[in-house]
Amino acid sequence: MKQIDILRETADKLKNFREKKHLLVGFDGFVDEIIHVVDKRRNKEEYDRISDITAFSERIASVAGLSANIELVPIQTKLGGNGPIMANSIIAQGQDVTYIGAIGNPYIDPVFKPFADSCRRVISLTDPGHTDALEFYDGKIMLGKMNNLVDVNIDNLLLEAGDEGLKSILSEVDMVAFTNWTMLANLNGIIEYFGRLMKTSENKPSVFIDLADPRKRTSKDIEKVLEIISELPADTILGMNMSESGIITEVLGIKAGEALDRADAIRKKLGISCVVVHPVNGAAVAHEKESLWIDGPYTKEPELTTGAGDNFNAGFCNAWLAGFEPGQCLVTGVCTSGFYVRNAKSPSQDELFGFMQKWHESGCGNI
Repeated sequence: MKQIDILRETADKLKNFREKKHLLVGFDGFVDEIIHVVDKRRNKEEYDRISDITAFSERIASVAGLSANIELVPIQTKLGGNGPIMANSIIAQGQDVTYIGAIGNPYIDPVFKPFADSCRRVISLTDPGHTDALEFYDGKIMLGKMNNLVDVNIDNLLLEAGDEGLKSILSEVDMVAFTNWTMLANLNGIIEYFGRLMKTSENKPSVFIDLADPRKRTSKDIEKVLEIISELPADTILGMNMSESGIITEVLGIKAGEALDRADAIRKKLGISCVVVHPVNGAAVAHEKESLWIDGPYTKEPELTTGAGDNFNAGFCNAWLAGFEPGQCLVTGVCTSGFYVRNAKSPSQDELFGFMQKWHESGCGNI
């Protein structure tokens, strides 16, 4: 089937889907400071940005052994972290969220207060980390400060919610999303705990996992979490960007190919339900029903890229829970991300439908 036909069918399904789902999402939390890097300062109000990461790296390399003064312009302070951004996008599309993570303890951080108020329930284990997100047209550099995130662990979670409380939450949700494994040193224990609960639970939620740039973790660490993922008693989706997929294929001893080849090989190696790989220009899904690539609504000049992948994940998971086919889940993911990078906010279901219509009218071209 042609991509434009998949897009039309997806939009029609989305327009008619109004069933509310409940997701448990976690387990990080950051205050994101979105920053532009100045190339040339023209006056006190106007400046030219360093437009891409290559130019930024060349600027830094040119002063090796010397010194440099690089101006940073804060643009926005917002909630951050893979979990909160994904959860916020899920809520925007009309779903219920129980959030567990690091958004302030004993009090919710003011940046997260509107988000917390929009959740069905929040369990916060510690204060959020802080990220300086350097924004470029071709991507972003995330500089994170996260010492307190070691407090996100199963012992603290059980102290806050209790075994019976967590069993109760698991009995109600349609999906559990584990995000930002890389920055959460103790997340393995939480994943394993929920895996044990799932074995005896009458309710069988799907599981979504985003490891989030595991290059800072050792191969041994990555092998361990992949083993844990492969043993989860659930329909499990593993999502990653192109760079992350390269790390995973290397650890698994898979010869890296294009996104679709990587997704298919990783899924077969791990024996899980679904693997998604999403570069900036589209996305690939490997599932026992179908494996395919979808071009995305790419833009050269995004308004905001920090959180694009998390919005993709939210769109994909919403469609998955709505019973969409894997390719239709991809379309929902790339359109959710496409709307977000253009508008610097997550779309409502109606806004997402409108974006899909506009993209369809363009023949899946530039919009």
